[in-house]
Amino acid sequence: MKNNEDVIDDFNRLNDAYFKYVLASPERKNLTINFINAVLSYQPYENEEPVVISDVEFLDRETVPYSENDKIPRFDLFAQSTDGRYFHIEVQNIPEKSFTKRSLYYAFLDYTMQMRRGIKYKDLKPVIFIGIMNFNLFGDSSEDREWYTLHKFLNVKTHENNFEDVSFHMIELPVLRRHLKKTSAVPDAKLEELLCFWGCRKGDKHMNSLVEEIAEKNSDVAEMLELERLFRMDPLLMRQYLIDERAHLDYISNMEDYREEGLEEGRKDSARKLRSQGILSDEQIADALDMPIEVVKTL
Repeated sequence: MKNNEDVIDDFNRLNDAYFKYVLASPERKNLTINFINAVLSYQPYENEEPVVISDVEFLDRETVPYSENDKIPRFDLFAQSTDGRYFHIEVQNIPEKSFTKRSLYYAFLDYTMQMRRGIKYKDLKPVIFIGIMNFNLFGDSSEDREWYTLHKFLNVKTHENNFEDVSFHMIELPVLRRHLKKTSAVPDAKLEELLCFWGCRKGDKHMNSLVEEIAEKNSDVAEMLELERLFRMDPLLMRQYLIDERAHLDYISNMEDYREEGLEEGRKDSARKLRSQGILSDEQIADALDMPIEVVKTL
């Protein structure tokens, strides 16, 4: 198990606290807007001209459930642009085979929750889901395949997009890292430049060298490097960072320890250990381990 010094030295930019500090803050929404535009313009569908957003409003990341027994979804970043479209960004550090199902659930929850009294179906706005995965969801990173994939609902014969209101932009960072190391070139696409920053960890000399070179020409990357420096100097922010990292590491360790005893028992033991530490709330533990809150409270 890593100690706090090791965790700080191996700074994880995809840490929940740091990611939201940079991209989910109204004071720095220029970075959010630029990131979303970089995603939208990376590979437009069928050479269509992407719509560039000019402003966003950050929305509540905690969705009210339909009933008191339903799970409360907690989003990483949820925003609406001035043209009405909803943007949902989720970062997943821990490998999760069901991430595609969770992505579908979140996107359609974003879509259906728009319905209120007086709202007509024609008034529903598009939902754009962006998934950033620090693991391989669609295959092995050694395969010669794309790190970015765009998913829409298409007619299986004509490939026409008749259900255009929901789309998924999925990014697999391990595949991108392999691509960047293989080419040994500084990326020139805006999205690659930004993801080079987000996908880089302190121990990766090649990626760090790329980030430093990119920062000289990309003002967003330069700004995020400065924000990282300020973040690491703030004791309160670093405390939350360490809480998130320790919960992440404890979860992985506990799941490995109890894998042979069965997934459900492993989750319960993980929940007991996290509760005994008194760092995370029961709701946070239930969300992290995908367990009913009532079960967590009994442990």
